[in-house]
Amino acid sequence: MCPAACRLGFLVSCLGLPAILLLGGCDKPPPQPVAAAPQPVRVAAIALEKADAIARYPAVIMPRVEASLSFRLGSSTISSGKVVERLVEVGARVETGTPLARLDSTDLNLQAAAVETRLAAAISDADTARAEFRRYAQLQQKGWASRQEYDRRKTALDRAEGAIKDLEAQLRLLRHNAEYATLRADGPGVITAALVEPGQVVAAGQTAFRLARLNEMEAITNIPEQEIGALGQHELSTEIWSMPGVAIPGRLREITPIADLLTHTYQVRVTLIDPPPAVQLGMTATVTVRQPRLGKLARVPLRAIVHSDANPAVWVVKPSGNAIELRPVSVASYSGDQALVTGGLNDGDNIVTAGAHKLTANQKVRVWTEPVQ
Repeated sequence: MCPAACRLGFLVSCLGLPAILLLGGCDKPPPQPVAAAPQPVRVAAIALEKADAIARYPAVIMPRVEASLSFRLGSSTISSGKVVERLVEVGARVETGTPLARLDSTDLNLQAAAVETRLAAAISDADTARAEFRRYAQLQQKGWASRQEYDRRKTALDRAEGAIKDLEAQLRLLRHNAEYATLRADGPGVITAALVEPGQVVAAGQTAFRLARLNEMEAITNIPEQEIGALGQHELSTEIWSMPGVAIPGRLREITPIADLLTHTYQVRVTLIDPPPAVQLGMTATVTVRQPRLGKLARVPLRAIVHSDANPAVWVVKPSGNAIELRPVSVASYSGDQALVTGGLNDGDNIVTAGAHKLTANQKVRVWTEPVQ
């Protein structure tokens, strides 16, 4: 065989081998695509509530009445006194008549003793004048004494009896002042300030203690001017920060007539109706103003809201629990980190609250559960 023929046969054999191998490989099935793992998502159940308009304002608990207590010194010669004893501290709860502090009553007792001596002398003088008047009255009836002398004895008796009344009034005043030397609570409450110390000289009317009455407490807050007009027609309640979930009914008592020049808000006092015993003065609270409205709404976290054709929507987990659907919703307003949804959701729907912006329609999902520590 010629060399050219040998080269041609070798070439045909080399080209035919890959073709045979390729044809033999067509009998294998194509590889199948790997199914995507379900997307883990966090969900929350929808709980519909009344679609009332609700506004919340920070507040502080204060007493309705906080009285300033002072010593009563009514004597014209003693207008001040020295504190010898303070009997209560700030925060003490007192009842009506509880002694709070005492003044040195030595001078008052001396004055009372002096007046008692003068009163005894005046009573003696009055007895003498009364006996003289009776004797001259008998003499005048028999014509043995002149009318002028009778009138003079009558005047002396009236003067003596008037002196007794005057000294008795002075003695009562001094005895009252001696009692006033002990300052007492005029009602139940708690001491919020003690402004006197033993050894201090205080004047009549000078504030010694401040007493907060506990029979009526109020929540004091500041409300914008646009909300003031219809405030009396709304439902008011107060929630103490240290007592979450406890709503105390309230009654509007007072709105200041002048707004604050810097904040343009009005100070409002809301009386607490039957507050729990644990409520203390000075506690931080929230005053809730509720305006009743028809219908229901759902409070949805903002991170659960997505947009479909520029309209708000949420991903709702289907009853099967492993698929989702995009459902348009109606958002009435936004409050903090929540959206108030008034349409599109049903009570008990499970919506995606984490990972919502990475989902697609009919995507398989897996509800994320926190691992047990």
